[in-house]
Amino acid sequence: MITLSWTRKVDAAETGDATGTSCTTRERLWRALLHKAENPVGYVPAISECRVLERYDDGFLREARRGSQLLVQRVTPDAAAGRITFRHADASDLAVITNQMGEDEDGDLTLTLSITLTDAPSSAVLRENSYLHELDADFAATLDAMTAVLRRSALQVADDA
Repeated sequence: MITLSWTRKVDAAETGDATGTSCTTRERLWRALLHKAENPVGYVPAISECRVLERYDDGFLREARRGSQLLVQRVTPDAAAGRITFRHADASDLAVITNQMGEDEDGDLTLTLSITLTDAPSSAVLRENSYLHELDADFAATLDAMTAVLRRSALQVADDA
């Protein structure tokens, strides 16, 4: 599967107060992200309506309309990680959408939006783009080699303990 991500600073320089202090705290941003997860209309231009279908101990199931498409998503907030995960429970080309709070090199709050494509569109992209196909093959082989060594190292550490 292919994952794409985009990161933006939450407070642009012009939104700070006269002392240059950020207007947004991590807690305020988290509350706003939770509100957006339940009520995306007004936050996500492509979503025209949304309703929560069920609630769980660790999140909720929502139905959102994006153009003519009706999306069903299992939403899981993780406050400790500063992340909200939207797993698609429908036939969308997207498997997962993630909103991740972070900080840039200056300590300013950032928001990263990432999407993970399902297998079908991922395969199509890799077939059509030789650069991404080669990159995928190279890093898949690297990950295979890394996990083999990590597995052996973990077993050795367990045997030494």
